[in-house]
Amino acid sequence: MPVKKTLIALAALAASGAALAQASVTVYGRMDLGMSSVDTTLGTAPATDAFSLAGEQDRWTGSRLGFRGTEDLGGGLRANFTYEIGINADRSTPAGVSPADNARTRLANLSLAGGFGTFVVGTFMNAFDTARALSPANNTIPGGQFTQWQATAGSERFDGRSQNSFAYVAPAINGFTFSMGGGSEEAGAALKFTGYTLNLNFNRGPLVAQFAFGDLDMDLPVVADMQNWALGVRYNFGPVVASFIYEDSQRDVAGVRTFSANSWEIGARFPMGALAPYITFGQGERNTDDIDGWQIGTTYNLSPRTWVYAAIGEAQRETAAGINVRKESGYAIGLVHTF
Repeated sequence: MPVKKTLIALAALAASGAALAQASVTVYGRMDLGMSSVDTTLGTAPATDAFSLAGEQDRWTGSRLGFRGTEDLGGGLRANFTYEIGINADRSTPAGVSPADNARTRLANLSLAGGFGTFVVGTFMNAFDTARALSPANNTIPGGQFTQWQATAGSERFDGRSQNSFAYVAPAINGFTFSMGGGSEEAGAALKFTGYTLNLNFNRGPLVAQFAFGDLDMDLPVVADMQNWALGVRYNFGPVVASFIYEDSQRDVAGVRTFSANSWEIGARFPMGALAPYITFGQGERNTDDIDGWQIGTTYNLSPRTWVYAAIGEAQRETAAGINVRKESGYAIGLVHTF
């Protein structure tokens, strides 16, 4: 009997090992540290300056630590997961930031993928992020992806990160990929969200294009409806990589239009080996106000996983009469390492 039990145990262990061999987990991360200075002017008030000599974080891309894994379920079916947290790289608890934000969840999702496409549920980056990211500029430095100035994510435009949501991504056909998603969230009787997105992507040769459309019904507790769409296009001409971004959003409360905004941005990147300077410029409208922005910068690759960056820019919002509402100008220099 002991021999038989031992053989059974060894067989079970071998089967378990075979199953584990089909699964893999990867630990990855990114650190972004540097220095920056941003002057902000609100109306006619004196400008305020936010300056960091060293240790400023996330000016180019968010510092993070993540885990991703996949398991082969057989028959061409795979199960995948991603869990990623944002990390505050320069100090444990900066002024005005709760300790919980030092390990905030950026991504947390599960997905099934196969010949039918991919079905994902949880918190994940969506097509709005893809469309906006086709700009070469940095969205945390003044003038970069200034289209975000047209609206505030959450109630006036879609955030680039879907939470408590699901999505289906169809298989690519001749460069085209279609996806759709939705989600619903309720926090008591005073806050309810229900929405959906429809997206179309084209990626073939030198051309990349992303269209994203979203509709969100909100109970704040007043019934409101928000619609947002974005189009991003990038074309690689060789010595120049040109881009165009357009975004439109609007919100109705109890059937009355309370918010409307649109903006466009053109950009160009000039790859020169490890060096890649770029320039962007754009304009738009937020209700009756005018907005515009520009940014000039560059990245320099020290290796496939490490690069330095430097950028300067400005963004401004004015009334139709030319009166300043908000103006930001500044620069950032930093180092990014991925692992």
